[in-house]
Amino acid sequence: MPQSMTGYGKGSAGNFRVEIRSSNHKNLDIHINIPYYLFSYETEIKNIIKKTVERGRVELFVPKQEMDNIKLKVNKSLAREYYNAFVLLRDELSLSDNIGIDILASQRDLFVLDEPEVAVTDFYKALEAALVELTKTRIEEGKNLIQDISERIELIRKYISDIEEKRDEFTSLARERLYDRLKEFLGDIQVDETRLVQETAILIERTDITEELVRLKSHLKHFSDVITSNDSVGKKLDFIIQELRREINTIGSKAQHFEIASNVVEVKHELEKIREQIQNLQ
Repeated sequence: MPQSMTGYGKGSAGNFRVEIRSSNHKNLDIHINIPYYLFSYETEIKNIIKKTVERGRVELFVPKQEMDNIKLKVNKSLAREYYNAFVLLRDELSLSDNIGIDILASQRDLFVLDEPEVAVTDFYKALEAALVELTKTRIEEGKNLIQDISERIELIRKYISDIEEKRDEFTSLARERLYDRLKEFLGDIQVDETRLVQETAILIERTDITEELVRLKSHLKHFSDVITSNDSVGKKLDFIIQELRREINTIGSKAQHFEIASNVVEVKHELEKIREQIQNLQ
């Protein structure tokens, strides 16, 4: 089922809580915000997300959990070196200040947090639950997008059907107008009637929109096949929309007919709306 790139999920297990949201992006772009004691798992976390999400901006947030077994280590030898250096500097500069604990406490590299024991199994359970919910919301939003797009595709088919109905009328009228204009332009010049008809037919052929209509219907069928597949469809549909726009633009430039032109405008409008919608499909 095609998915939207917009979604949200959360999961919890043990002391861990995981929140994950996704939004529109042309590629897969993962950003994670995790406590320091999960830094070593960052690559694995991203690999797990990649198995679920193919496209979109993904933001993962893991709040810090209460850790009862965290210990603070002090680098005593380095503290001694700091103290001796400060005393030497005080004496060299003839300073009267005492070297107290406040000066040493400001040296952050003297203190190291002991790595706590992390319940990794609980974390991965919470992550999996969040990804399941994320996928569920992306699929649900994807259904809404697909429904809207499908309705617009049906409108486009109707407009194309109207254009087909007007095609023969347009061709007949265009032939008559062109034939009359050629005769008027030539005036009293004697021209073989058969040759005149042939030249008129050649000029009319340049305004024929049959091939464009055939390709339009072929692209629409391809579009419907892709949108009902289980693949990542966003980029494929975007390409088909470009092809549809190319064909309808050609029809608009060839067929100088008011009702055909009106339908062309409507088709362009629906294609633009569809293009906006598929930008959010994975």
